[in-house]
Amino acid sequence: MMKIRTNTRHGMTLVELLVVLGIVSLLAALVLPTVKGLMTDRKTSQSAIVVKNYIEAARARAIGKNRSVAVVLQRVSSRAIFDSATSSYVSGSASRFAAGSRASFSPDTNFIPYNTCIKLSLAEEPLPVTERTLPMGATIIARSPSDGLTPSIPTNYDPLVPLLDMDQGNGIAEVRVFRVTTTANAADLLGEYLVAGNEISLGDSPLRFTIASPTSRKPHDNFASGNPNEIWFSVYNEVGLDGSAETAMRPYVNLTAGGAVSSFRIYQKPKPIYSQALQLPKGTCIDLSLSGFANDRPGLTDYRVRFSSDWVISGTDGIPTPEELRPIYLVFSPDGSFSRIYANEKSVPPAVNPQAVRIDPVEDVFLHIGRIDQVYMPVDTSVGGRNRTALEVAVANGVKQNLTDPSSYVLRISAKSGAITAAPIRQYFPLAGDTLGDIIGKSRLGTYNSTITGQ
Repeated sequence: MMKIRTNTRHGMTLVELLVVLGIVSLLAALVLPTVKGLMTDRKTSQSAIVVKNYIEAARARAIGKNRSVAVVLQRVSSRAIFDSATSSYVSGSASRFAAGSRASFSPDTNFIPYNTCIKLSLAEEPLPVTERTLPMGATIIARSPSDGLTPSIPTNYDPLVPLLDMDQGNGIAEVRVFRVTTTANAADLLGEYLVAGNEISLGDSPLRFTIASPTSRKPHDNFASGNPNEIWFSVYNEVGLDGSAETAMRPYVNLTAGGAVSSFRIYQKPKPIYSQALQLPKGTCIDLSLSGFANDRPGLTDYRVRFSSDWVISGTDGIPTPEELRPIYLVFSPDGSFSRIYANEKSVPPAVNPQAVRIDPVEDVFLHIGRIDQVYMPVDTSVGGRNRTALEVAVANGVKQNLTDPSSYVLRISAKSGAITAAPIRQYFPLAGDTLGDIIGKSRLGTYNSTITGQ
């Protein structure tokens, strides 16, 4: 008798399907956070590589074009928009201070936008301005603050940085103030060039002096109303570090007070090239609250966090508005060396308009690269600022921050050679007596004593 075979299909029951979906959901719940963390870690690593390559490209551009090139670190709070109510530019990324209310804000106000950099751009030094490029003649007369010559040096030329500031005294005839006379309106000819941050070389000397005052063209315009064919400026020309602890010791040039110089070169601060901008991967940033120099400097708070907004801020009366915190310029010279930095000076009450000043990088510079949501300011309420105690409390409460996140990176720029290296941060476990600056500094040392990547 022939048997007839029948094909029967067995499908999944509803209960079986629900069980399978439950198992898949459970596995996803267990695995996805790990995968998400790995992807975030990879983004941080990618950001470190991108930033390192970008800075190296800027250094190569300086060598190739034989002129200074800067990498500009733009703070999120520096993204200005036009405010029609006040007819001025204000920050589009950080809240503004209400009129007359600055003193009511604590130092952590706007901390994240102040200290977050997600966009980098390039800036390039224009060709120098010389006496030959001017349509009219100009003569520069060297002056010393104590020379007693006529006309006397103006004492109220610039209220922020007077021409007579930083005079060494002690009988040193320091020539550092200059009077410029022209055959046309001096402010129109040279007003935008002879301002703080730019440099000037005189005669046949290749030595560049950094201009210290005035801080902007405005003092030139005000002074020109009295004598439009005359303006003044001053330079850093100290024998030592008198009055400006951020400029390296400069060779003293024994110029003669009253002597005239007819040939000069004025080198402007690098101008932005916005077509070369770089946006960091989403969710990552350069954490400026941790970034700065290798060592502390007495009398300047903690130089290891030099780029942090709370380094600039000094007391509640000195809190800047978001747009007053300037971008940071890291400048490479035509020979590839790391030559100078432009960043905010320290705001000392009652001053509320921090200026960008030149810094000579006599020490290595460190940039901390991490996550935006981990740019954080642990505040110790007993002192009204961040310190080791606040950090330890935050860590104990499980608050994540880039200093203690092992996926963060540290990028180092050598002050001597301009070489750039990057490595994952190595957590440092503090010893008794270590300050927050010590913890930050020693974590960098641990990073670079352990491994330096070729990324």
